[in-house]
Amino acid sequence: MLPRMAHMSGDAPTPFAIAGLRAGDERVYRGVLRTSEASRRLLTEVTGLSLSELDAPLNRLEAAGLVRLRDGVVVAERPDDALGSVIEEETRRLQEASARVDELRNLLPSLMAEHASSGQQGAERVEVQAVRGGDVVSLIRTLTEESDGELLWFRPDQWRLPVTRQVDALVAELVRSGRRSRAIYPSRVLEEAPEVLRGRAEAGEQVRVVASLPARIAVLGSGAAFLPDRWGGGSGRRIVVREQALVEALTALFDHVWDQAMSVPGLGGGSEPAGARRLLLHELAHGAKDEQIARTLGVSLRTVRRRIADLMAEVGAESRFRAGVEAVRRGWL
Repeated sequence: MLPRMAHMSGDAPTPFAIAGLRAGDERVYRGVLRTSEASRRLLTEVTGLSLSELDAPLNRLEAAGLVRLRDGVVVAERPDDALGSVIEEETRRLQEASARVDELRNLLPSLMAEHASSGQQGAERVEVQAVRGGDVVSLIRTLTEESDGELLWFRPDQWRLPVTRQVDALVAELVRSGRRSRAIYPSRVLEEAPEVLRGRAEAGEQVRVVASLPARIAVLGSGAAFLPDRWGGGSGRRIVVREQALVEALTALFDHVWDQAMSVPGLGGGSEPAGARRLLLHELAHGAKDEQIARTLGVSLRTVRRRIADLMAEVGAESRFRAGVEAVRRGWL
């Protein structure tokens, strides 16, 4: 008798949702894959579901093209054939969404200029002001007290600033008070300052990493945000935004990048952060060249090649492909 799979409850988010499936459907699909061809009776033993409970998941799997129902037998289709078109369509949709967000971001300076202008008849002032220097910790505290909601951060290099510890302490205080905080870092933080990630995560903040970030941004609840006066740089001046439409646009930009970013599991221990290894595996799985991986991780080409060799030796693989397969089997990716 085949071993029964662990029971899962609820419909937590799952990658299979883009194919119109639910978390429980994934469990049934994996059960079919393990048996290749299985009767409904056998699937009850594999999944722990009753015959009546199998009906809806199997119907959704058949509609998605992942299985075929033939004379009472459930037959698994090749996953790469069945899911390939779904992945291509979702990739296209995300690329279009990314392009729209880029267009919106490029419109932001002109929108700010138009709304800030008071020279035209009937024009209204918007809540945008330039602040030079000053105490950034006090500024953050003031803005967070003005509205509730999430704290969102683009942090491309803040760990290098002298006020880093004070800001981190303030964020920890705000999280303890019940505020939710999310931060996105460039991947080089895993090399330069992993303790910053660890400290913010241990304080209760959710952190993710991307290849690079264009500028510092802080969205402090639903009513305020600030960013440098020049995109991708700064002169010491900060643009404080209280206009709702602009705050919502910056929130949308953050959420878009957050969806593309990677979480960083296992923030403690080891000579190499676990998140760095996961990023390396992610790049290898997507066919990235060594030079591209080096840029993404913010390390030298020699370091990338050494890490790939170490990874292959660790899992006993003779090729990158086999190393990727073994990494998936071990749950590293």
